[in-house]
Amino acid sequence: MFTFGHLVTGILLIVAGVLIVKYTFQLANMTGRQEWIESKLGSGSTYFIYKLLGIAVVVVGFLYATGLAAPFFSWLLGPLRSVFAPGAPQ
Repeated sequence: MFTFGHLVTGILLIVAGVLIVKYTFQLANMTGRQEWIESKLGSGSTYFIYKLLGIAVVVVGFLYATGLAAPFFSWLLGPLRSVFAPGAPQ
């Protein structure tokens, strides 16, 4: 369902995601290198993970602003419904 509040919140999420992507270097300098990410994925992967996080925030913000978040996540996580609630209707 689309509301004005969803639109504003979605736009704020989109702006936050763009800022995360734009200022990845500064964010990584503030938080430091994530050693567990670097050891698993290689050197420089902290920046990569921050960029992926920013892109994910932008996508979720767009879905939330347009009112498509609930149907999308229902479709995406629908197969898990039978795992966590075996008697629940599909």
